[in-house]
Amino acid sequence: MITHELIERIEGEAVLDFRTDREGRVEEANIRFLHFRGMEAILEGRNALDALVIAPRVCGICGHSHLIAAARMLENLYQNGGEALPITSKAYAIREITRLCEVMQNHIKWLYLVMLHESGKLLKLEPPSALKALYVSSKINQLCALFSGQWPHSSYALPGGVTCDPTHIEVMQALKILSEVEGFVREDILGCDVQAYEYTLSDGSLLGLSGDFGTLLRRFEELELLESGKSYGRYLALGDEIGVWEKGERSLADLNLVREDGSKSFDQGGNMYAKNALYGGEFYETGPLARAMLTNRTGIANLHNRYGDTALTRLSARVDEVVVILARVEELLRTLELSEASFIPPEPIQTLSAEGVGIVEAPRGSLIHRARIEKGKITAYSIITPTQWNLGNGTATLPGIAQKAMIGADSIAKASLIFRTFDVCSVCTTH
Repeated sequence: MITHELIERIEGEAVLDFRTDREGRVEEANIRFLHFRGMEAILEGRNALDALVIAPRVCGICGHSHLIAAARMLENLYQNGGEALPITSKAYAIREITRLCEVMQNHIKWLYLVMLHESGKLLKLEPPSALKALYVSSKINQLCALFSGQWPHSSYALPGGVTCDPTHIEVMQALKILSEVEGFVREDILGCDVQAYEYTLSDGSLLGLSGDFGTLLRRFEELELLESGKSYGRYLALGDEIGVWEKGERSLADLNLVREDGSKSFDQGGNMYAKNALYGGEFYETGPLARAMLTNRTGIANLHNRYGDTALTRLSARVDEVVVILARVEELLRTLELSEASFIPPEPIQTLSAEGVGIVEAPRGSLIHRARIEKGKITAYSIITPTQWNLGNGTATLPGIAQKAMIGADSIAKASLIFRTFDVCSVCTTH
């Protein structure tokens, strides 16, 4: 039986095409996207610096990630064109603070607006109030705005650094906001302090957490989905945590093995699919679980050793990343060297003809911007988004990451919930 399911309450919309057996068990799943964006084509022919304004608009959630990827790409382009363009530790730290805050608020929205809501629907429960999640997300955005000036679609990062020059008072304001966010994570998401939470990771008692994360896990247990959602169990991160994890072995990733396959982006019926992003010709999962495995975060690594790449491990990795980020942002704020320069002016972009690449770890995984310019004008621009890594469309015999995770689910509704564990974003399919 063939069934078509419109997936909403994500960033954009997607359609899942399911083939099921007589009992309703999913045998095959395809992932379609409804909108042609054309962002890469929009950038071609423009001044290279226009990427700093246009690239953040690829996505309404991860604009900071796209901006920083574009800035890094331009800096790499300067370097490849013969001009070294270092940025200060202060500029790097500010970019990291804003990027990590973006990841954090994304994960919180995913937990409350998507996972708790959709799992509750399957169990015929009243949807939870989204107000507290929206409030704390707005506080995180206020923290970002102290450095970026606005959210979304900021343009504070540029080749040579950042445009802001924060004061000690603004750093103190940021730490105060961060303390409020920490309280929310401790009291609402976890229901305990971080030390107690980390103990539950080590002893396998996560389902006993009294916070909203524990509620989500118990719902997945009631739906018999905690140990579902297995894919290939191989992971890739290409940002600062660059590496490959497969069969218990970690190795350095080779960017030359990254390939984008757009041969099946449109079928004869006019349906649109994400261009596949492949590493060594194969599908690799990116995102919080990949980052946890590649940095060997003990709690998540232990879960993975016990359960593999199941829904339990994937859900836990995303929430655990919020805890890790809180500590990292506090460290960056407390060690921010305010006396350093925020920006080192480069030579005019019009003098350059070269190629460049910029990579960051966005909320959903590895994001790559590549460009070629001639005398400051973009002649080619390519974006590989996290959506392409995890939601690429393979074949019945070689499915993509999320496709494979949905196969075997005993209903379409449960397969759709597994799909959402990947934190779906359709607007990032730039084509």
